[in-house]
Amino acid sequence: MIKKKDKRCDFLKMIPLNAKRLLDVGCGDGGLSARLKERGVEVTGIEKIEKLCSIAKGKLNDVISGDIENLQLPYPCGYFDCIMYADVFEHLMEPSEALIKHRFYLNDNGCIIASIPNVRYYKIILRLILAGTWDYADAGMLDRSHVRFFGLVNIIELFNRTGYGIIEIRRNIVGGRWLKILNLLFFNALKDFLTYQYYVKAEKNNNSSEASIAPRKIYKF
Repeated sequence: MIKKKDKRCDFLKMIPLNAKRLLDVGCGDGGLSARLKERGVEVTGIEKIEKLCSIAKGKLNDVISGDIENLQLPYPCGYFDCIMYADVFEHLMEPSEALIKHRFYLNDNGCIIASIPNVRYYKIILRLILAGTWDYADAGMLDRSHVRFFGLVNIIELFNRTGYGIIEIRRNIVGGRWLKILNLLFFNALKDFLTYQYYVKAEKNNNSSEASIAPRKIYKF
């Protein structure tokens, strides 16, 4: 779930103005991408929760009911100019497989935009260090339906190994005024800890492959 006090407008501004067909993966009730339909974009949503799917059908051009990890879409190669994942990857068992599968439906000149929660957010770290807790909730960063967690490095690797090149990353900074001032005093060194979500824009990179990317050493504890 996207936090109420977010920057949804900043996220939607990452969608190219010339995009005519958009796939909203995990569209919920369609409220976010309905704004794009208002400006003339043909919006198709995917949603597995039936109640939300029914609501979205009244807002979007088309809505497909189903789990995106086990769903084949009835669209030809390169049909969509943009594919949007608004707080979706953290709910998927294999987000990389979804990205690879959806490459087929993305126009060669199209792009993907995604909002992804940042597990390095300072409140998560403070609770873990000071209280020793990792408490799941009904919504937010530790939504109990989250099965994947990402830092910035993990996000970059996710796109690189699935054949995409990141062209833009924005931050949804959420923090008290004093923390923002402290960040300025430290020459923006705290920005990753104040980032609640990363907004990523990526395009197909037909010259890249998983095999060509140098592996990073992952420590086991």
